[in-house]
Amino acid sequence: MQSLYSISHDGEQSLEKQVFFFKESVKKSYDLYYLLISLFKSVYSHAQRKKILEKKLQYELSNSPTDKILKNPYFKFFAQNKNIHDYLKKSKLNNWETDSEYINQFYLDLINNQFHKDYLIGVSDEIDNKFCLNFYKECIASSDRLYDYLEDNQLTWIDDLPVVNTHILKQIKSVKIENIKSLDLPSFNIDSEETKFGIELLANIISKTDSLETEIIGKTPNWESDRIADIDFILLKMAISELLFFNEIPVRVTINEYIEIAKDYSTPKSNIFINGVLDNISKDFKVKGRLNKEGRGLL
Repeated sequence: MQSLYSISHDGEQSLEKQVFFFKESVKKSYDLYYLLISLFKSVYSHAQRKKILEKKLQYELSNSPTDKILKNPYFKFFAQNKNIHDYLKKSKLNNWETDSEYINQFYLDLINNQFHKDYLIGVSDEIDNKFCLNFYKECIASSDRLYDYLEDNQLTWIDDLPVVNTHILKQIKSVKIENIKSLDLPSFNIDSEETKFGIELLANIISKTDSLETEIIGKTPNWESDRIADIDFILLKMAISELLFFNEIPVRVTINEYIEIAKDYSTPKSNIFINGVLDNISKDFKVKGRLNKEGRGLL
């Protein structure tokens, strides 16, 4: 969708350039995941430095904020994961080293938060896990400062952020600290089925854009093509391409997917508009025998 929107505004029709952008944006989504989950390591290391400073200045406290971070087994589990470290090194993601002021702020947000103060009065496996969960939820996922930072660094990261945050929160809840393999880290593969599908869909729409637009014209009652929101027009072309040329995707799945995308990216009533147009188009295709779906239940 982003690539097609770029084409509609910049006029850059080069499939090669758009495929490159798409592949790069997929890789960047993995980078974002590892960058965010590595915040455990960065804040943990920051707490270690604070502890060393405490010792040097000889004002160690029995219940110091650094102790609660350093002794938390879940925090330590994420902080010491070698695979996360290796990905960052291989991808040359050193954001938290070059922009260390963010780490100090996350650390301060953590020790000044009410859940950290509550954590000082009791420890159990459930409380340990909740401490990490609250740290990520309240200090990272909810951080406007981090949001602005990510938006300034990579155009596509803001779109990926809700999915990545949700995934990490689920992992924190379900991880078994006694089993390193219980943290199922996503593995980037440019040749994955999902990436291949994205490239095929993109290539299909670019090469058939005129015919796809013709399919839309005349099937949008009371709407001229130039009155349809740009994003809606793009989503309709994407959906029609799936209906006609991707035989393994059920019709209802395609329609539901684009309704949801319209809710997130287009105008307030776009999802209703998209639903109505695609419902009419899919019925028309079915009557005319143009839906070549394979397998039971795909129509």
